[in-house]
Amino acid sequence: MNSDSENVLKALSSSTRRTIMKQISDRGSATYTEIMQVLGLDPDLMSGTFNYHLKELIEAGLIERTNGEYRISDLGKRALILVDQVTKDAKIDRYNVLGAVMSMSPRKELQLFLGQMGMMIGFMLTIISLIPVLLTYGVWDLWSWLAIIAFSAALTVGLGSLVKVVSMVAKYKLGFSVLLFLSPNWFFIRSPNRNSFFIITGTTAVSVVSFLLLIILPYAGEIALYSPVWFGLLLFGALMTTITVGLVIHAKRRADRLEEMNSEQ
Repeated sequence: MNSDSENVLKALSSSTRRTIMKQISDRGSATYTEIMQVLGLDPDLMSGTFNYHLKELIEAGLIERTNGEYRISDLGKRALILVDQVTKDAKIDRYNVLGAVMSMSPRKELQLFLGQMGMMIGFMLTIISLIPVLLTYGVWDLWSWLAIIAFSAALTVGLGSLVKVVSMVAKYKLGFSVLLFLSPNWFFIRSPNRNSFFIITGTTAVSVVSFLLLIILPYAGEIALYSPVWFGLLLFGALMTTITVGLVIHAKRRADRLEEMNSEQ
């Protein structure tokens, strides 16, 4: 056994260091202060001990520090998978999503996330838009054609996203919980883009609901088409869509930066 292997095993022998790695992995990346806060450590009393554990992890190559944040290295990811497999009595990744996803690059993680979002939203809108299609069937007025167009577009997005996600599931041998959202460890929980992904999910949901109300409320007679309330919903939906697009661009840029940093190492 070489000295590098011994250093890794020594670093993993401490439950405190394993906990630090787990917390960094859960957050995607974390600052010194964030890790101490999550672990409930007093900076005045425990900073010396905490610095020692961080130093051991860095020297073993299990974590790395970039731009003031700590991240799990590729070696650290493999070590976490090993720890998870060894402690099968308390297995945290029963679907092996964590093990598979940790082999993915940040760009691929973003692609998988967007594919999942497209699949979820596409099929949700397909089901919702099917209702007005059935109600207006045979009428062939403006609302009927709008319903058919909306149904076709939603189905196209859903099926296209499904094909994309299934291809990534097959390529990276991901568990089907990635498709069904069953695993507590599905990839974006551990991605450095984690916070952006959560916000994107929220803004996307709000955008979809806003545009649905634009169609449903006038059709139900609750508000008048082109009324101030209708235009207010339109502007709000457009604003949330713009924010969502901006967040996706920001997430893509961060993924690109992470790819560049990984290629330089």
